[in-house]
Amino acid sequence: MNNTKRMIALALSVLCLTTAATMTACSGGSDSGKDTTAGESTSTATLDSIYEAVSATLPNADTLTDAQDSYLSGFFGGATADDFASYKIVMQSMSTSIDNVGIFEAKTADDVKNIEAMIDGFLDFYENTVWDDTYLETEFPKLQNAERVTGGNFVMYVIADDDTRAAAISAFENAVK
Repeated sequence: MNNTKRMIALALSVLCLTTAATMTACSGGSDSGKDTTAGESTSTATLDSIYEAVSATLPNADTLTDAQDSYLSGFFGGATADDFASYKIVMQSMSTSIDNVGIFEAKTADDVKNIEAMIDGFLDFYENTVWDDTYLETEFPKLQNAERVTGGNFVMYVIADDDTRAAAISAFENAVK
């Protein structure tokens, strides 16, 4: 019964996220309160160079694993790899840590707002639907304080402790300059 409830909640959340992303794209977007903008970029940064800079700030970078495309479609409103120029999501796969970082490169500047809305939907979905008592309670503040940052055509989210999150955002901002 619990799995059935989760599947229904997931399906409804995906539908809501898709609708919200479409509405946000049509209305010009809105701020989530979790946004930091690094500004327009004329950088020649690549996803790999940005991730390299960000991962250097993550104390557990060597234990993070790449998320599969199924994670992207299941947790990000049905998104697929084709929706982005490139993307990378890393997370703990065999741990009690909720640490999770995602970097997305928009195909065009017009796509950035859609990616921001998608990430906001993911963070809301994770906090209000996925989170349950199987996680350590000490991990919840990481999720509650997760942030999204944008620089040029790149958008990143970070779920981590305060110091790690601040260092990752600083590395991102420097990498997209």
